[in-house]
Amino acid sequence: MIGTAVILTSVLLMSGCGPPDEFYSYKFGSTSASSTHYAAAVVLANIINRENPDIKIHVVETGATHDNLVKTQAGELDGGFATNWDGMAMAHDGTTMNEYIAYGEWTDLRTLPGYLHTYVYVVIVNGGDEEEGEGVEPVYEIETLYDLHGRRFSAGIAGSVTEFNIRRQFEALGIEPEWVSASYADVIEMARNGEIVGFARGSADGKLDSSMLDLHAEVGIEILGWPEEDLGTVLAATPGTSATWIPQDAIEGLPMPGFYTLGYTTGVFVTTDIPQDVGYRMVKAYVDGWGEFANAWPAAGNWTPLETDLALLGELIARVEVPPLHAGVVQLMVEKGYEVPPALIGPEYDENESSNVD
Repeated sequence: MIGTAVILTSVLLMSGCGPPDEFYSYKFGSTSASSTHYAAAVVLANIINRENPDIKIHVVETGATHDNLVKTQAGELDGGFATNWDGMAMAHDGTTMNEYIAYGEWTDLRTLPGYLHTYVYVVIVNGGDEEEGEGVEPVYEIETLYDLHGRRFSAGIAGSVTEFNIRRQFEALGIEPEWVSASYADVIEMARNGEIVGFARGSADGKLDSSMLDLHAEVGIEILGWPEEDLGTVLAATPGTSATWIPQDAIEGLPMPGFYTLGYTTGVFVTTDIPQDVGYRMVKAYVDGWGEFANAWPAAGNWTPLETDLALLGELIARVEVPPLHAGVVQLMVEKGYEVPPALIGPEYDENESSNVD
């Protein structure tokens, strides 16, 4: 998502029953203000701020995941929104991206609960080919992912999480399309005109967006599934992603057999600079107010905070080291009776910490 932040903690010397003794002000990076994810960030921040008079979360427009992480490392932000592998895991381990490698292992990075799982579909169109000549009925003959080798294909918007993951996953299987980078609107137009054979597209709720539905009505589309025997290889290439089985005819408007697709989770990261009690109260506010958040961000209706996090993180830690949960998140999970894997608990967690919540 995006970010630019500085941690501001001011001590107010007051007595009696007036304002809180300490005030915590944090800048969280989100993404472009035109993105729906920016709106989601604002709703979460508003819930936290309303329920905690001594905490103020400022949402900052940024360049999304990598921008947020790099700027937090530089001290310009206090945290932000990012995806599990295309960001948090890489930054934590100091791998893959030049900025992360230069910084080294980021031992103070911590995660808050997520709010969205995105399914990534590999979409192909049923007709058209830039290599066929005029008057020739185009035939793609693409039945599996491997048939995309050497064909014109878009992995997603340049610089996006989807593009990053798809390229690494295809590379792991030895698939090398002729990559086409363009805006989503241009990708749809090229697919309609037969200039590309297909594209990758994320879906927050598993449904086809209006552009894909229109494209299906005009030229017909299909979704290619990932072979079960290849899942281990591609998940190892992008360890923060997960595989999901989509049942037969489960996608509205596109009847087709069941298939495996890959996806990633979007959540919030912070550092150990935020005290356990403050993190606890921040998270408790939006966990308790999840219904309000889901009303503003309907895709969150499929997410059960804390429970869904533990399920997805439990799958990830079997394959890759991920940043621990913030101590405040661990505290809330324990209070609600969840068993938190040791790999997700940082050394700063104090099991005797009082929540200080009325």
